[in-house]
Amino acid sequence: MVPFQEIPDEMGTNGSQILPTSERQVRPMTKLEPHKQQEVWLTAVELAGGKVPTGRIVKDVVQRIMERTKIPNTYQIGEVCQILTKDNPELRGKGEQREKVRSS
Repeated sequence: MVPFQEIPDEMGTNGSQILPTSERQVRPMTKLEPHKQQEVWLTAVELAGGKVPTGRIVKDVVQRIMERTKIPNTYQIGEVCQILTKDNPELRGKGEQREKVRSS
């Protein structure tokens, strides 16, 4: 379960009196540092026209921030690597598969 009550406290007085009203709005932000959570929330509120944003809006803003701060792929085309599913819920059930790295 997401520590729902903790995130608004960490957000502090971020210039917005609009706080999350559901776990759907909070869950995507749990992967981020508190200062990034503030940035996401303020951006999401702005995109929602100054109202409480939907969980989808928050999720989209988080994805944009995570893409912006992605670690570059250091592998070369044709190089063989192993994809580890450990600590990556998106890859659960897809372990022990080896693939050639394709252009990123």
